[in-house]
Amino acid sequence: MTENVPPTASIGAPDPEPQPEQRVRKRRRRTVACTQCRSRKLRCDREYPTCGRCQKSKTPIKCTYEDGFLWQQPNTVVTPAFSELGPTAIAQASHLARAHPTPDSAISSSLTRSQLTSSDTRPVQEKRDRFLETVLGAPKAAVNQEPYVNTEVLQRPKQAFLSHGAAPPHHHGDEDSPTSPSQQLDISPRIMMRGKETKTRYNGSGIFANLIAHFPDIKSFAEEIRVASPQLSALRPDLARVKRGLWKRKPLNAPFPDPTTASLIQMLPSRRVVDELVVLYLTYIEATHRVLHVPSFLKDLDEFWAQSDNPDFVSPHFVVQLLLVLACAWNLADYETLQIKNEASLACYTAIEWVLHTERWIEKTHVKRPDIVAFRLYILLIIAQNAHGMKRSQAWLDTGTLIKQAMLAGYHRDPSRYTKISTFNKEMRRRIWTTIIELNLEVSLERGMPPAVQYTDYDSAPALNINDNELQETSEELPAERPLDEMTDSSFQSVLIQSLPLRLKACKLMHSPRISCRYEEILHMDWELNKYLSKIPSWSTSDGEELQTQHKVNLVRSLLQTKIGHSLLSIHTPFAIEAQKETLFAPSARTRLEVATMILSTQRRLHETSRQLSLSILGDWTFQAYISVCQLLHAGTSSQASPQTSLTQTLPGLPESLITLVEMTLTCLETQLLLVVKGAKEYFFMSTILALVKARLWPGQASIYKQEVVNRVILFAQTLCSRHANCDHLGDLGMGGFKINQVPVLNPSSGMEQPFVPDMNMLQPTNFGITPAGELDPFLDAFDWGDLTGITFEGY
Repeated sequence: MTENVPPTASIGAPDPEPQPEQRVRKRRRRTVACTQCRSRKLRCDREYPTCGRCQKSKTPIKCTYEDGFLWQQPNTVVTPAFSELGPTAIAQASHLARAHPTPDSAISSSLTRSQLTSSDTRPVQEKRDRFLETVLGAPKAAVNQEPYVNTEVLQRPKQAFLSHGAAPPHHHGDEDSPTSPSQQLDISPRIMMRGKETKTRYNGSGIFANLIAHFPDIKSFAEEIRVASPQLSALRPDLARVKRGLWKRKPLNAPFPDPTTASLIQMLPSRRVVDELVVLYLTYIEATHRVLHVPSFLKDLDEFWAQSDNPDFVSPHFVVQLLLVLACAWNLADYETLQIKNEASLACYTAIEWVLHTERWIEKTHVKRPDIVAFRLYILLIIAQNAHGMKRSQAWLDTGTLIKQAMLAGYHRDPSRYTKISTFNKEMRRRIWTTIIELNLEVSLERGMPPAVQYTDYDSAPALNINDNELQETSEELPAERPLDEMTDSSFQSVLIQSLPLRLKACKLMHSPRISCRYEEILHMDWELNKYLSKIPSWSTSDGEELQTQHKVNLVRSLLQTKIGHSLLSIHTPFAIEAQKETLFAPSARTRLEVATMILSTQRRLHETSRQLSLSILGDWTFQAYISVCQLLHAGTSSQASPQTSLTQTLPGLPESLITLVEMTLTCLETQLLLVVKGAKEYFFMSTILALVKARLWPGQASIYKQEVVNRVILFAQTLCSRHANCDHLGDLGMGGFKINQVPVLNPSSGMEQPFVPDMNMLQPTNFGITPAGELDPFLDAFDWGDLTGITFEGY
């Protein structure tokens, strides 16, 4: 009996759902023709924007397609970027293929079809299936609104990496011609958007945390560590407190009265301490940020000490300037040495109090028309805050406002045409203007934001390459400029300003909402930046010169290379990440590795020379180079990595060398992050990423590398608490779980080896009251994964 039942009836009885799915597919295929061909019941070749039949007709303009229809290819092929992420990611890839098949999907729905056609008349290269790849209906938001934590790492399909008029890259089975450097690119840089609704925080592609999105397995890796080491549960409150910073209660949030000249003078340490910090500032900071005229500053300092007992005769501006100079150099000095030289005791947060009190004084002053002294205070405040990790998110706004204030004062126009400005102040204005631009550019690269000014917005001439003692306040003529290969007090600024227009242009291009250029333009920028890199003078020093002079020359040369290298990382990173899927970008992958290695090697060399040099060269470029090398090694372990773009597979011993370099850099970063207000969270993440990369390179020792993460995190937190064990700003918590001087080890039943803790004289673990696994998520909570996983991404 059942053999006579039609097949459709037998299928429909147990599962009625396939029939609605078939009806949906039929509806999608029903309107593939344009409205003209469909009304005339003719076969349509579905060319866009005008089909072949309508092109031959007398009224081709009538060729239209129904709005709101999503064109879908019958055999959707998931791109390789999603093939390794599981069924959920594949489903999301299919959704993205329908919703965002080309960059045009980010165009607002308010644009009419005629506007879309007129904006880009270049022909669209058709595929063999000749299906449209354009969304004619209202598109979805350019930024995926689903939380990153739920959608894994979203990467744009390869087709979207090229512009509407460029040939798409190769796929398995495609016969398209390869791309060329002359084709137009249209890229959406990766961004970070935290928060929701109208209260959000945006960071562009420059922030190093964006690169963490290219480690899609970091969350599962951290979860494995959490499961294997439940001891982290006992230290969860302490790790969270370290991650947020130990300075929340005091001094950052402790109220204090409005400062006066007398109260500011009382905050100064002894003259011996002041002299040491001033020397450190002039050697390691003023040499690269031209803010002061050194002879004038030292003269004012002597006059201040002669009148310090009478505050009424002391300039409050100079006292504020002096406190900021000391705060900038605080971390470069040895705390114990300063304590010995000072009559009274120095608190660990003395420099932070200097910054807070001077900031309050500047805010209360309300300068309507700032002079050069006021601009010096603004610049020194930004440098001091950055040196202590304070208000890092505010720095882009502060430097942008500072540029606008300087423009209102006319600093962006060359002062040579104004006779009412003295020769001395003309030169000082040029120095201050260049310093402000460099500060804004540095912060813009760090935050992934466009700079506040471009080269065409100002015509101020570069400052002269001269020593400060050659220019006096009474000078009527400028001294003769020295050649660039002769080291002077202004050598750093004089050499770096040559590449400033190009670096401003590159920063604006790479941090725009759409990177629209040709790859050959990127290669040309690379050539120009490397040309400036090769022109850095090789200043020589002799053994008979003072140690400070040797350090100054070493720092200036190294920082010039690093600054230019930072711009090279900026222009190559988006393309280097895509190099595994598009061989056109292989030069970016190689250049990115070379530049990152150069930055880290320079860091190691200065670290081996001097602690002050190591701290002075550290910057966002160090984080960028660190993550870049880790991402390269992580991507090289993928089965899809090609020998043409993965040097780690073609050069034996390279992974081991790079790992050694990265581990050394982490040690340098640890030294700095132990001194600043915040930074533990970055250290925790970078330690985890390093262990992840090592586990992927050498899977047999993965348990040891996971153990290293726990060691690093706990030792970092304990070291930080130990340094402030006797400080009142820790409150009742004190050292928290570290007060008994113990470091918990991994769970013996986890199969992971016990950690080796060098030179800490740790006792065996006791009962910490560990919460059973599954009730807490201490590892993820302490690392504040919400900052990096509760976000939305767009771009490469």
